[in-house]
Amino acid sequence: MKQIMQKTLILAALMIAVVFLVSYIMIGTTEEMLLVFELFVLAFTVSVIQYFAERLAFENCFVNVICEYLAISVFVLLYGYFVNWFMKSNWWAAFLYVAIVYIPAYFLDIAIVKRNIDFINKKLEEKRKNENKSE
Repeated sequence: MKQIMQKTLILAALMIAVVFLVSYIMIGTTEEMLLVFELFVLAFTVSVIQYFAERLAFENCFVNVICEYLAISVFVLLYGYFVNWFMKSNWWAAFLYVAIVYIPAYFLDIAIVKRNIDFINKKLEEKRKNENKSE
């Protein structure tokens, strides 16, 4: 299922890129195209931040999650300010938007990891049973 989701997301990203490239060639830049490009840049940079945040290892897992959330939120705030997504009066919205995306994604990640652990444990148990039968 994980591979299907990855392939789906990659295919969707390629389709969006091709449609926007053809639109850009045919009619030029639109606000929607600029927004999608800004979102792609944001997504890439957030992925880089997450990659490096995963390399940090605090003893408390909760501290890791909070540090990652704060780093991403501050980046979204700064990025959003420079691309005029946020005004000075609603800077707090960046933290809200990140939380709305981050919290469900975090729990989805936990569920996926748990499922993978259960799958590996099941395979190990099957291997132990087969080894015990052969002895």
